[in-house]
Amino acid sequence: MRTCGVTRRDFLSGALALTAALLQSKDLLALPVSDTGVKAINLKITYITEILKSPKGRDINIWMPIPTNDHEQNIADISVRSKIQHRLTEDPMFKNRMFYFKTERLNAGEGIAMNYTVRRKTAGIIEDRQQRPERYLEPSEWERWDEKIAGYVDRLVGNENDPVRIGRRIYDALIDSLTYVHEACGRGISTLTFEDKKGRCDEFHALFRSMMMYRKIPVRWHQGIALPYPSAIKKTGEVEADCINAHSWLSFYIGNQRWMPVDLSEAKRRPDLRDFYFGKIPPNRIRMSNGRGITLSPPQKTPLNTFPYTYIEADGIPLIYGHHYRNRLRYEVLRIEV
Repeated sequence: MRTCGVTRRDFLSGALALTAALLQSKDLLALPVSDTGVKAINLKITYITEILKSPKGRDINIWMPIPTNDHEQNIADISVRSKIQHRLTEDPMFKNRMFYFKTERLNAGEGIAMNYTVRRKTAGIIEDRQQRPERYLEPSEWERWDEKIAGYVDRLVGNENDPVRIGRRIYDALIDSLTYVHEACGRGISTLTFEDKKGRCDEFHALFRSMMMYRKIPVRWHQGIALPYPSAIKKTGEVEADCINAHSWLSFYIGNQRWMPVDLSEAKRRPDLRDFYFGKIPPNRIRMSNGRGITLSPPQKTPLNTFPYTYIEADGIPLIYGHHYRNRLRYEVLRIEV
């Protein structure tokens, strides 16, 4: 005899089937997700550089960074729309790829659009046998250390030789002693940060990198654009690709061709993720480039600190962001993998 009721077994079986169906569907935003429990986010990206005011120069050069594949992100279906003649280039030191545009005039309202898809994974310790660790012991011009920094590290670390333990001591000390300032663009100068005890991501990471390199531990610099956390991201959205939304993080060498990621500034902003950010990075970012003190291809006239978004020069003089041009990154979430 049939009834309209269901058994507990049937109910649980149906609930599990529904959950599985939702997890396999593309609209995974229907379920709440944890910022630390997401394996990957799949996104469709449209990156736009819009000209706001025509520059006076006649030798105009534009470099737009192209995100590339690595252990943490997979880029596919890259295309670019522009009336300006352009070509694909690569910087000689860090192998960052870019689209290079050259023109004699830029008119207000003109734009360049780059489209691609990205699968950004939660990052952890990786093995990378293609990198020579010793090349990451050379500081950039913004990451020198003085006697004060050296003395501080010696007192903090003592006779410890293990890179992970050294890294954790410096990581905790800087998070405890530095103040995070979001609405201000910094230059990531180690000595100034040590004196001022405040800054954004570049300040936190320049000082950490300097201290680690002083102790002969190689550290790689990664630069990109920050996106909302997995728990807060919407189906579609847009962020300004400027110095405020640009974001840096690091990975340091722990031996046997292994590299450990860290993000000190986000650990400062999110105390609940402090332990997580020592060894893992959530997928709420897109890496646009590696390294500091980058020489673009072809070379730019003015030294470039980092390269997270479009850079433009007219007659060798950098255009002013927000006055001459602006960048926007639009995203559509295709899938969240948990």
